[in-house]
Amino acid sequence: MSVTNGYCTVADVREQLNDVVNEQLSEALLERAVNASSRAVDRFCHRRFWLDAEPVARTYRPCEPYRADVDDIGTTAGLVIKTDTGGDGTWATTWQTGDYDLEPLNADADGPAYAWWTIVSVGNQQFFSLPLRPSLQVTARWGWSIVPDDVETAALLKAVSLFKRKDSPLGVAGFAEFGAVRISRSDPDVVSLLQPYVRPEFA
Repeated sequence: MSVTNGYCTVADVREQLNDVVNEQLSEALLERAVNASSRAVDRFCHRRFWLDAEPVARTYRPCEPYRADVDDIGTTAGLVIKTDTGGDGTWATTWQTGDYDLEPLNADADGPAYAWWTIVSVGNQQFFSLPLRPSLQVTARWGWSIVPDDVETAALLKAVSLFKRKDSPLGVAGFAEFGAVRISRSDPDVVSLLQPYVRPEFA
């Protein structure tokens, strides 16, 4: 197993567990803990923070003519917005940069970690609500520009907690098969770090 889109590293967890010099702790269990804690953060926040390496196309069904909520867009590089104005499954209309604003406004003004998740029509184009097909296609690098420090810390605290489960009465087998991990109110520090990043789910 290796770490995939982790919000902390195995080295971070080793440091927290005072295992930097000897490195006696299981690499596989550390990697599992990092992966599980990172995906638990995603589920708790209803969003993910790692950024796609290349733009990826996603489709949406806007509910309003001048506003569309989408997944987190971490950079405007490679951003392409298209609409299906004819309802025939083709993305015939490509929006120009003057046709839209991204919100939250000034998201990239207050630090290196940011994202936009709303597209607002400010030009001649508008969104359509089609009865059968999605009418909006957005190609973007999804995620956040970088992982926020609070998210990294929360993932690290959760990973350390998960790793220590092997020393609980449940034993190593219980840890190795823990499945989907949830962040609960019993993790007050983790919850307080992540709460500002929780996004209400949208259709």
